[in-house]
Amino acid sequence: MRLNQPKFSFSFNTLFFKLWILAGFFIQVGCVGEMPVVEQILWEGRTMGTTYMVKVAVVQLDNDSKANLDSLGNSSNEAIDLLPTQHGLDSVLNIVNASLSTYRTESTLSQFNRCEHCFLVDTMIKRNFIASLAVHQASSGAFDPSVYPLVQAWGFGPQRNDNAPDSSKVQELLRLVGLGQFSMVGDSLCKSKPNQMLDFSAIAKGYGVDVVGWYLESLGIRNYLVEIGGEIRASGWRDVGEPWTVAVEKPMDDPSGQQRAALLQIPVKNRSMASSGNYRNFYMLNGVKVAHTIQPSTGYPTPSDVLAATILAEDCMTADAYATACMALGSSAAQAMLKEHPELEAILIISGPKSASGYTLYATKGMKDYLP
Repeated sequence: MRLNQPKFSFSFNTLFFKLWILAGFFIQVGCVGEMPVVEQILWEGRTMGTTYMVKVAVVQLDNDSKANLDSLGNSSNEAIDLLPTQHGLDSVLNIVNASLSTYRTESTLSQFNRCEHCFLVDTMIKRNFIASLAVHQASSGAFDPSVYPLVQAWGFGPQRNDNAPDSSKVQELLRLVGLGQFSMVGDSLCKSKPNQMLDFSAIAKGYGVDVVGWYLESLGIRNYLVEIGGEIRASGWRDVGEPWTVAVEKPMDDPSGQQRAALLQIPVKNRSMASSGNYRNFYMLNGVKVAHTIQPSTGYPTPSDVLAATILAEDCMTADAYATACMALGSSAAQAMLKEHPELEAILIISGPKSASGYTLYATKGMKDYLP
């Protein structure tokens, strides 16, 4: 699925894997003649209950101005007129949250969730709904943002709890689930039953990454890396002839997120990459692990043999959604889905006793060279 990039004209002056950036902030680059300096400029902050990071690689010119690297990763004369600011980035992300957050009671999505039938929505919700429909269909319903009432009941919504709902409650809420019961009517999003709700959290971080990327591109920036909670969008080069490099983590049960180790590293250029896994967002109930991926068909957090899924796609929203779909489908169905979508690249970490690590790796053709 290809998403048309919107145009931005802003007026205002960071689960599963972690970014490993293999460069310092100032790198001397050898070339013929004078030695230009490739500078990586960093911005960091918080959004969507996690952290974000933005890095921009620019060439420092003699006249103190900054330029992009060209298509070959060499010094370019294409000057950058304006760099982003912390306030600008925070403002862009605030717009996304004001539309899509389920934690903000007055966000557009929260207002829709409280309405009885139809509600006038913005372009961001439209794009997330349309993209969700496409992945919902591609995954035979495994990806379903309408599972939100069950997500809340199992304690993974804004009001966290470790108490499982009883079977009658699950069956009651299951009647509210089904993305086909929602539709766009003009500029309004409509539901079939008053208590139905949507949650785009499995796609919204990826969308936020895309929005920040579009913002940077509107400023004339061509070489950048955007990361929100481990979902990334990488454009151009981090250094002369060197693409951005990210790491996929080993699956380690640790809700705190403190235990981290790299499984493999992947160069990413002009693509987006997202991951989903059940080894961060879970709780223990009577000695049983309750993970946040809820099966839309049963209403229960059924264990999946996919420990983690990493997807590369043209845009981060698509990568984010398909990573979640792979988790819900399980390894066999996920591999079958991926074969129907050659535009995607993927690595699945699958549980099993076939190795000392306790898991095996599945990779699509374009990812096999990066396996350990």
